[in-house]
Amino acid sequence: MDLAHGIEAGLGADSLANRADSLIRAGRPWRATLLLAPALTVPTSATPAVRLAGARAAAGWNGWREVDRILRAAPWLDDQLEGEGRELVVRSALEGGQSPVDDARAAIAAARTDAQRVVRRVLLARAFDRANTRDSAAASYAGAAARLPDVADWLRLRAAGVESDSAARQARFARIISAPARARIRWTDAQARERTGDFVGAARVYRSVSAEPAALRVDALVARDESAKGALAARIAAYLARAPQPADARLALEVLDKLAASLSRADALRVARGAADAGVTARAIAGFERAAVGATLEPRDRFAYASALARAGRSADAVRAYDQLVSSDSSLAPSAAYQRARVLLQSGNGSAARSALASLASRYPAASTSAAPALLLLADLQVDDGDLAGAAKSLAELARRFPRASQAPLARFRAALLAWNGDAGRAALAFDSLSALYPRDEEALAARYWAGRAYDRLGRRTESRQRWSALQRDEPLSYYGVLSVRRLGAQPWSPPTGPDSSAHIPSVDSVAARVRTLRLLGLDVEARFELDALAKQGDELAASAPAIAEALSALGEPARALRLAVRLIERGGAVSRATYRVAYPVLHDDALVESARRTALDPALVAGLIRQESTWNPDAVSPVGARGLMQIMPSVGASLAAGRGYPLWNAALLFEPDVSLQLGTAHLAGSMHGGSESPARALAAYNAGASRVTRWSRRPGVEDPELFTEWIPFTETRDYVRVVQRNAAIYRALYGWR
Repeated sequence: MDLAHGIEAGLGADSLANRADSLIRAGRPWRATLLLAPALTVPTSATPAVRLAGARAAAGWNGWREVDRILRAAPWLDDQLEGEGRELVVRSALEGGQSPVDDARAAIAAARTDAQRVVRRVLLARAFDRANTRDSAAASYAGAAARLPDVADWLRLRAAGVESDSAARQARFARIISAPARARIRWTDAQARERTGDFVGAARVYRSVSAEPAALRVDALVARDESAKGALAARIAAYLARAPQPADARLALEVLDKLAASLSRADALRVARGAADAGVTARAIAGFERAAVGATLEPRDRFAYASALARAGRSADAVRAYDQLVSSDSSLAPSAAYQRARVLLQSGNGSAARSALASLASRYPAASTSAAPALLLLADLQVDDGDLAGAAKSLAELARRFPRASQAPLARFRAALLAWNGDAGRAALAFDSLSALYPRDEEALAARYWAGRAYDRLGRRTESRQRWSALQRDEPLSYYGVLSVRRLGAQPWSPPTGPDSSAHIPSVDSVAARVRTLRLLGLDVEARFELDALAKQGDELAASAPAIAEALSALGEPARALRLAVRLIERGGAVSRATYRVAYPVLHDDALVESARRTALDPALVAGLIRQESTWNPDAVSPVGARGLMQIMPSVGASLAAGRGYPLWNAALLFEPDVSLQLGTAHLAGSMHGGSESPARALAAYNAGASRVTRWSRRPGVEDPELFTEWIPFTETRDYVRVVQRNAAIYRALYGWR
């Protein structure tokens, strides 16, 4: 019997509950919550079927507090609806870090089918595990393994992980066959040793799998006196000096801070450098300040200290620290001068920043890595000031003095844009020159397109069509290829004919079935390991890659599927329509179209934005905390939700696709001002903020949306606006949105 089917019994004759259940099955649990909200204002006044449907819906968007509110003290949990209410109580407790052994036993007693019982036995095993009742947990996991052969290896691994006896643990490991589960044996052994107090053995095994931060954490458990803590602190400092990956460095720093051990100046400096590299700003500042007591920091450390101060928002302190480097004879003085100017600008002292940038360019004529970006930034500020002649001079100086600098192609491009309004002939020559000098640079495509526009303005249709036709032929899926097609009035790119899905591969289908079962059991970590192994197989086996990409997408892993499909496309050769649809996916298409059209937005534009924002990963979180498909900040989400009259708010809702689509499209539509604003400006506002778009809207020629895009000074935002519009064109071709 299918496990999911076995535990999803019907909700009886209650029509409201049935309607909510239909929404849940369609992958729209938040809509079900909205539907049921009036009936569940006072849960005890609702029928059991409605309360259970409400709890199911809340569980669908990880609203476990809402699950508890709805089901709290319900008298029918064990004698109605096959005990599913009690099962949800168990799941909620496990999600909250509790050990609901009694509730899990009651859920098993209320089960009516074998499928329900085996699922709830795994929940009981997890509850025993959480309660540290290891023997009972091992027996329960092992018993469930006998009933669930497709995920038996993972359950055996769990059973081994709670075994106190090393020999018994090894015996359980010996029965594990599947490669993904076997790859976790040493990790599980280390965790079991740690759990049972064998800290020395645990640290040794962690190191055998290159998990040094975990080994250091275990070492800290046995470092009880000051001498041992000091020795371990020195080892952590030495580890940080080896420049580990930022995530590993952050874990090591956490261990060090919990030790609270004193450090020598040399070790404090190593720690400060490691913290700076890992982006742990406060720790870096503290470390550098400790190392500076009674001694002078080396120039590289003073630079890192100044940069950390800038990241922490301590602008005045950062400027002073950079000043000290600028006044020295250090080789870092030019870089310090540039960063000092940037801090001045960011802190609102634009006049001083402009003066500093101009001074830098003349003071350090040979320092291309500092003078070139300084001239580019100075030109950008001069454009903002309306000093177009000054901007042209700065850009020309950059291109002349530093032709090999990475900023040189962009400088030439912007200089050609300045010529565009007054002298189309000079602009055409400048664009052609750029693409000839830097044919592999990303600005070359832009230059070829704009050369076409310049020749078109001059009435030289043959030259303009030659350039646009070449872009259509060579780069049909680029932003400039799409624009060229429109200029030519030609047929846009169309995907290959054929089915929208690839042929199934039985071994891939087996992995997908295991992942679904593991998720049903709440074994999300194990499901992740299966997905890791499947994605790796897709990278290694080109023949299986299309089917694997589709399987990953169907399993709610669109970002991984997308990356795999894009690699297939980039390799060249025959690519199926199905692979293009995985590379440009649409999940929750009914919700997307509904939300887009309610806000008068083009569904293809919304889809293109989501692909760029989150690669369709509903659980995506940005470095600054934006969440979900459309990457909404919690504060913005709360405000938008209040405006839409949401009956409750929880930041976890931003991970719910329906909510992200509703709020994200409302946010984007606000930037469109009822359709009066161009998509380019609205997208720029979505990415960088409306205030910046207001400033950029004073630049020359920006009434033309294409020129507005090119004049965006932030590389990230300019790329964003171009890519989203390119994505939208491809979505229209793939899904028939017009």
